[in-house]
Amino acid sequence: MEELSDLDGLTWHLYSQCARRASGFLRRSSRALTKVAHRLSRLGGGLLFVPRPNDIYIVSYPRSGTTWLQMILYQLTTDGNMDFDHITEFVPFFERALSLGQNLNALKSPRVFKTHSTYRQVPKGPFKYIYVARNGRDVLTSYFHFHKSHLGFKGTPDDFLQAFVRGKLGYGSWFQHVAEWKKHADDGSVLFLQYEELARDLGEWLPRIATFCGVGIPPHRQDEILERCSFAYMKAHESKFDFMNQVLLERRFVEGAFIRQGRMNSWTELLTDSQNQFFEDAAERWRRAEVSGRRPKFPKAPRRSTESDGDPGIRRLIEE
Repeated sequence: MEELSDLDGLTWHLYSQCARRASGFLRRSSRALTKVAHRLSRLGGGLLFVPRPNDIYIVSYPRSGTTWLQMILYQLTTDGNMDFDHITEFVPFFERALSLGQNLNALKSPRVFKTHSTYRQVPKGPFKYIYVARNGRDVLTSYFHFHKSHLGFKGTPDDFLQAFVRGKLGYGSWFQHVAEWKKHADDGSVLFLQYEELARDLGEWLPRIATFCGVGIPPHRQDEILERCSFAYMKAHESKFDFMNQVLLERRFVEGAFIRQGRMNSWTELLTDSQNQFFEDAAERWRRAEVSGRRPKFPKAPRRSTESDGDPGIRRLIEE
């Protein structure tokens, strides 16, 4: 791996700090943003966002299948026409849309929103929540490649593993995020899905998702929906799903990397046996921490190689 200059390391460190703080603000304050949006829009004579009882929230930790669920819900709640520039025209990223002052009241019911909020942070009300969880090692792997292709990350898998298990990335701990939502898996307003089960047989789960959302599936559309929600179809129309397409192109974005593979167990190509064991140990530490109420402590992650000292920026981030 190429050596990083001090400037590269400092750039990544500053980016990491800014990204963490910005995304942390969005995650902590989705309800606060709603209130702010209401107040600001009142000054302009109207409300930007008024909650509706049939609102649906797609929730997950990043790289867990949120974009896939956006497409599934879009196909189920509309005629499925693909004549749009970007999926967020119909299924907005909730926190980002509010922060940008988008008028969400213009959307037809049932409105569907994407969010990475924890259960505590998500707006509460007579709404429906579809949570999708994915194997944490596959999430780690996909998030690592996303950081490399979209965010200019130049560290090693070891660096990223350290940050991931410690919850030092933008959306905090994957372990906590999933555990918090899993506690509510049996709530009538929550449909808790496993990415791997959807991937094995979406045809089995499609009617369940539709029933939960209170919509029907016209017989003539069943096969069309399954085809349009396939990995191959979405990969072929990737520009409609990459939420930062224009911005990332300006940042030397690697085109065609947002929808990467969608495979299960892709982590086996990234993590060594010792790193996998470190991940398992981390999962157990987070489980014990949930019981004790104390933040877990971790030993140093095993090194994959000595070719590079990794990214000094993210190393400082881990040590904070």
